[in-house]
Amino acid sequence: MEEKVYSTIKDKIICHEIKSRKRLFDKSFAEQLSVSRSLIRQVFTTLVKEEFLEFIPRNGFYVRKISKKELKEIFDIRKIVESYATKLSVPRISQRDIDALEKCFEKAKQDLDKDEVKSFIERYNDKYVFFRIVDLYRIKRAKESYYEHYLIFKAVKEKKEELASRLLVEYIEKSKKIILDNFKEYNNGYKKEKKIKKYCHQYQVVK
Repeated sequence: MEEKVYSTIKDKIICHEIKSRKRLFDKSFAEQLSVSRSLIRQVFTTLVKEEFLEFIPRNGFYVRKISKKELKEIFDIRKIVESYATKLSVPRISQRDIDALEKCFEKAKQDLDKDEVKSFIERYNDKYVFFRIVDLYRIKRAKESYYEHYLIFKAVKEKKEELASRLLVEYIEKSKKIILDNFKEYNNGYKKEKKIKKYCHQYQVVK
């Protein structure tokens, strides 16, 4: 039960259903989820440790606002880890894995041709996804991102690890710039919240 409650509240934060700086009340969540207030407070405490919530003494629990500095660090870590992992894995990747990846791209393209993005949103880091959801719900950006991913895959398929790593770093840098340039809008949520929720639920299905 605790895990279910934890996932429900965390997903609401990631999906912008609960805004940054908003106060959370244990009684309200306990009634909504039909659980005890002590269980809700326990989950809140876990989310504080994971830095999704913050606790203000004599005030309560609030959704923590992610800073620009923190977001930059997330992208910089991704660049280091993923580019290195790419260089190591490309020479070792099997034809079976390449075939499986190709099928994923074919399915993603079918969805994008229908202006859907459910097969395209990827989960690297929950805080990263918090911003990625509101970025990729725009179909134009999703299609651009698909093409960029496909170029990386093509380099992997051809066993060109240096090229694949370079293209991956370029993609991460571009994503970082887009989100940082629109940081305030992304952090506070879009006016088109129904679309965000729609694609967020699709993300939850594929994660």
